Amino acid sequence: MNRTLAGFLGFIGGLIAGYCIVLFGWVAYTNIADVSDMGGGKAMGVAFFFAPVGAVIVGILCAIVLVRLAGGARGASA
Repeated sequence: MNRTLAGFLGFIGGLIAGYCIVLFGWVAYTNIADVSDMGGGKAMGVAFFFAPVGAVIVGILCAIVLVRLAGGARGASA
């Protein structure tokens, strides 16, 4: 697989997975800890700030991992 394509697909997959992990993690935490959010401000803060930030971080990490797996260590001494 081309390294560029692997990086792109890894980033997109990481974005989706990271967003879902953070958002559903918050939902699970609020259900377990019985957190009250009557106005929805906390949930909107997570959905529109923390989840996208987590998605970008996970996306970058996934892209790095897939590029390294797809192309090996190019440029290293033989």
